[in-house]
Amino acid sequence: MTRTDAYGLPATATDAALARYDQAVKDLLGWGRGALDGFLEAARLDPGFGLTHAGAAICLFLEERFAPAREAAERARAAVATHTARERSHVESVALLVGGRPGPAEQQMREHLETWPRDVVVLQRLYFVWFWQGRFPEILGLTTRLLPAYGEDSFVLGLHAFALEEADRCQEAVRTAERAMARNTQDAWAVHALAHALYEMAAFDEGVSRLPPAIHPCQHLNWFRNHLVWHLALMHLSRGNYARAVGISRSAFERAPSAIAGDLHDSIALLWRQDLLGLPVGDRWRPFATIARERLDRQGLLFHAAHLAMALAGAGDWATADTQMGMLRQRTGKDTTGLVADVLIPLVEGVQAFARQEYRAAIERIEPLRPRIVELGGSRAQRDVFHDTLLEACFRAGDGDRATHLLAERVARRPDHNWLRRGRTPAA
Repeated sequence: MTRTDAYGLPATATDAALARYDQAVKDLLGWGRGALDGFLEAARLDPGFGLTHAGAAICLFLEERFAPAREAAERARAAVATHTARERSHVESVALLVGGRPGPAEQQMREHLETWPRDVVVLQRLYFVWFWQGRFPEILGLTTRLLPAYGEDSFVLGLHAFALEEADRCQEAVRTAERAMARNTQDAWAVHALAHALYEMAAFDEGVSRLPPAIHPCQHLNWFRNHLVWHLALMHLSRGNYARAVGISRSAFERAPSAIAGDLHDSIALLWRQDLLGLPVGDRWRPFATIARERLDRQGLLFHAAHLAMALAGAGDWATADTQMGMLRQRTGKDTTGLVADVLIPLVEGVQAFARQEYRAAIERIEPLRPRIVELGGSRAQRDVFHDTLLEACFRAGDGDRATHLLAERVARRPDHNWLRRGRTPAA
């Protein structure tokens, strides 16, 4: 029997399965660790409920369990064959995505949202397809257009708040994130948007004060709770409280090194930032280089590949670094975007040169990429690690003119403690 889900859209399911599905959707939107179990339980309650198989496919895909994700998507396709047009279109969007066809998936999702703008699961998936392509103006256009359909829904307000921040509309982002958090204190993406906005506004003291109580209600989270803590570490680094930031690095990321992609990005980037600051890292790179070696077959996300390169370079594992570079070069012929050859490989070469203390070579490789690093995806705060590597290379290479120019841009955008200090230190 066709019923309506929590967003008023048709869903062919039993009452019990639909109730469990709606909760699983909330977990998916809110980065809750119970999302996959919720979708699987809904499927057990009603094996013919196609949307819940699609939800499981998304979760499995996010966990990099790609074969089971495709299998779940095919179960969803079979289940919705005689269901409503909305369900068939939703499932097709998911199936294309987890099947490794992002281009057709994007087109399908865009068309789907034209007809069913309140299909929030599809909205979230399209949002993150674009996130990992660095297409932030399109993300903002999407949330701006669809927000009126959702009213005060916290999850969509949170999505919109982050899009505002990436467009440098930080005051609006703070207000929008606060609206979302007032509706739902466990909306982790809204907390995340607030963290980003305060950081970009250089409101580091306010961030250190506001983030811990904002994070505390989010006890239900998966790995994303560590990401919120990572933002707290960035606040401490930027205000010059290095000891506190290193303490967070050690306790949240180094105590039990994680191979989960999001955790791994944060761990590696935080260690690299410590290196840039001249803080000792040394053998603390080792476990992350080990994980990087084991993940060379998981470099589909270019942002991820760049972070694996940082871990290998930081640890001085040049044999594996050479292996990775060979793998990346082999991909160039099949990469229709050209990003591997034009952006990723020279960026990795620049990172490797920096780790080898070949600072002029690092400058030569990274500087031409400045306007294109965004195409690898990730937020402004995440991408800063590459831009900051270039700037620090200028100082260490004694390139005073270039350092002065880039430093002025950097401090004008966000006056972090380290760069203010660097401005008082001649390049040498």
